[in-house]
Amino acid sequence: MNIGNIVTPNTKGQIVIPQKMRGGLGITSDTPLHLSLTGDAIMIRPIRSIITNNDTHFARADVLKNTAGSWAGDDWPKTEKKRKQIELEEATKRKRLSW
Repeated sequence: MNIGNIVTPNTKGQIVIPQKMRGGLGITSDTPLHLSLTGDAIMIRPIRSIITNNDTHFARADVLKNTAGSWAGDDWPKTEKKRKQIELEEATKRKRLSW
């Protein structure tokens, strides 16, 4: 088992992330962090970008505008098969990367 660093929470439950770890992940005092429970552990990940509902709406609108008519005349079964193949490859990559 890799112990790494051991820290102790203060009375408010706060901990200090060691400087070497913060530096390795590019965490500064302005970096938002995502905390999640994973089994019996807490996973802390820096958030690199945040997409709001407005950003998502405009991004979708831009994609639709930029791709208008792109699929006209496509062989849909062939396109769908290719899409499923790409999704399977990406899912396989994610499984290899997760621990």
